Amino acid sequence: MEHRPITRRGFLYVALGAAGAIGATEASRYLRGNGAPEDAPDIAVPAFDADRAFGYLERQVEIGFRVPGTPAHRACRDYLRDQLARSLGSATLQPFVFEDGGDRLPMWNVLAEHDADNPRKVLLCAHWDTRPTADVESDPERQRQPIAGANDGASGVAVLLEIASLLRTSPPPVGVRFVLFDGEDLGPDSDRMYLGAKHYARNLPKPNPEWGVLLDMVGDKDLGIWRERTSQASAPEVNDRLFRAAREAGHGDVFHDEVKWSIMDDHIPLLQAGVPVIDLIDFDYPYWHTLEDTVDKCSPESLRAVGET
Repeated sequence: MEHRPITRRGFLYVALGAAGAIGATEASRYLRGNGAPEDAPDIAVPAFDADRAFGYLERQVEIGFRVPGTPAHRACRDYLRDQLARSLGSATLQPFVFEDGGDRLPMWNVLAEHDADNPRKVLLCAHWDTRPTADVESDPERQRQPIAGANDGASGVAVLLEIASLLRTSPPPVGVRFVLFDGEDLGPDSDRMYLGAKHYARNLPKPNPEWGVLLDMVGDKDLGIWRERTSQASAPEVNDRLFRAAREAGHGDVFHDEVKWSIMDDHIPLLQAGVPVIDLIDFDYPYWHTLEDTVDKCSPESLRAVGET
């Protein structure tokens, strides 16, 4: 993620957020109030298993640094594909190549879908790669090391893996596309970032999703998510739905209903392709792009707040 916060030593911004389910009759009533048909069925949403979601986060970090071109990157790719296939019946890889100077760097988006024949679609997405350089570290030697990416990448993916596991027993009235983007955080410059989202947006399957949510950095212990400025300008209705759902789910203390950060992230190529996608992210996370972005900085309860919303 490249991001330009108002504060934070002039570094370029960061990204992402959260999405999820709502809950039984409340979900049906909520959907009807936001454009769903009056006869929309009640949705029996099971409890979000925060411990299982946290296990998905831990496993990604255990695999290693998910830096494109490394064995750990390929191992995590296969793990994510297998997890989504186990929950949704199948999952596919969307390969693409980044021309990195004279080298060709292979990357893969991981795709899966619930209720593929449903003409109505929503999109849930996150990035699964990790930053090859800890560029916010003050020590030049530390800057050259890769980050573990417990929050910056693994947290959003963990929430989506748990949501995917719930949909077979609790199907919503829409088809749900899951996309795990590769190459989001390669960097250091923006022409080497959001690579998977750009590729996906250029090859967007039809029909277009009605709306979408991008998740990133949603697992830290002191979680706080605000409306992201570009999301609010381009997809205010989606923000309205999500932040209202957060209040109704009892997570108004985590989802702060005000605009705060302006962020360049994977939602930008999707917005440019005509999909109203919002970016949910805690950009106050103090360990962004440092070697301290580790599992101990994250919390199952934060994943629960995002997943239940």
